[in-house]
Amino acid sequence: MVKAAFKANHNALISCFNFATPLRCLWVSHFQAAYPISLSIFRAFHPMLDIIIPCYNAAHTLPRAVQSCLNQPEAERIWLIDDASTDNTWQTIEQLKQQFPHKIQAVRQPENGGAAMARNWGAMQSQAELIAFLDADDEYQQGALSAACFAFAKFDFLGLIRLRLHAVGLPEHYRQHPNFARAWHSVQMTVGGNTVFRRVFFLACGGFPHDDLFRQFGGEDGALGLATVGSSVVGTLFDEREPAVLHYWRDDIHAAHLLDAILFNQNPRHVTAHDIQRANQVTQHIQQQLGSLKTILAAPQAGMMPLLVNRQ
Repeated sequence: MVKAAFKANHNALISCFNFATPLRCLWVSHFQAAYPISLSIFRAFHPMLDIIIPCYNAAHTLPRAVQSCLNQPEAERIWLIDDASTDNTWQTIEQLKQQFPHKIQAVRQPENGGAAMARNWGAMQSQAELIAFLDADDEYQQGALSAACFAFAKFDFLGLIRLRLHAVGLPEHYRQHPNFARAWHSVQMTVGGNTVFRRVFFLACGGFPHDDLFRQFGGEDGALGLATVGSSVVGTLFDEREPAVLHYWRDDIHAAHLLDAILFNQNPRHVTAHDIQRANQVTQHIQQQLGSLKTILAAPQAGMMPLLVNRQ
């Protein structure tokens, strides 16, 4: 569903964002040894979590994605946001809701607004403390959300955690490239479908940007990703032992465009330097919003402050 050509040409920024600020990427697994706690005990009091799936012409893959969500014991509700699909997606959503009325919430958008707006609308409808985003053509492995919920409960400074992304059907010419590991790290740090947010932090960011630029080229989740890692600590669960998001390969997905750009210097959508500059401005705006919020909340004390205006 994600239109991703623009993201592939954001590679210079992505490289800087991933590798120039390593201290901002918190490897949650490192903390588990220092602060041991039983995940089975934790599940009894984990924060409420909803999963949000934007859906566009996803009738064939959505049942698989939903089943993987139902297999996550941490998930309270699953929000299916139909982005004005032209196939049988809405009928599929209605069938799933009838089967699981207490787990699935369905919303039908009157017109197509893109993945960013669908995700944002789901986040506005949810009342959960944590929200996870999954694409309709992907799925969670069993236990994929457990460690993330544990980390949010343990570390209150985390606003975003990214799950490991495992490519299913990845062509060998990518995997065999000597820089593949570095490029795949960029993919994991910029897609939207492996994210788990503290909802209050997501809303403070303004959600996924949906400027016309991103409607044309994609890249809204990359712009948000750059802003979050530039403004806060982002937890990563990329260790190979961690359950992953299974990312099913197609030639038009974000990962393909991004790997083509980083590894083979390809730019099939002809994204210009001006386009990248505009995307940078969106990222900077999100960071400025978060900076303003930090300033407001850092006031020495709460309460009322009378203001006297000299109009002479």
